[in-house]
Amino acid sequence: MDKECDLQKIAFHSYLETSLNSQLSFLAGGLIGILILIIPLFYDGVFDVFGGRFLGFIPFAVVLVGIFYAFSRILKHIKDQQTQHLSLIFELISNTEKGEPMPSLTDLKKKVNPKNN
Repeated sequence: MDKECDLQKIAFHSYLETSLNSQLSFLAGGLIGILILIIPLFYDGVFDVFGGRFLGFIPFAVVLVGIFYAFSRILKHIKDQQTQHLSLIFELISNTEKGEPMPSLTDLKKKVNPKNN
């Protein structure tokens, strides 16, 4: 019975995976939404400087580079979280294989989000 409960706690992985997938989905949706906003503005000439289409490309490119930089930093943070979560899962699996008792679900949540305690 204890072994089954411990293995169910390993299903905690689905909780972690869901939180990461939701973050990635919101990130992808935000990127697509911003691009849908920015590209028509460029096409309509909002970024044109001194009436020239070529000079309007410079502010447009700066905005795009800034957006992609911000999104790459957010993506790196999400991937770092995923790495931490996977190492926690592997630790839980190895502890279960050794027959060691697993911490409670509240302790597992504290390991996942130490800042929220």
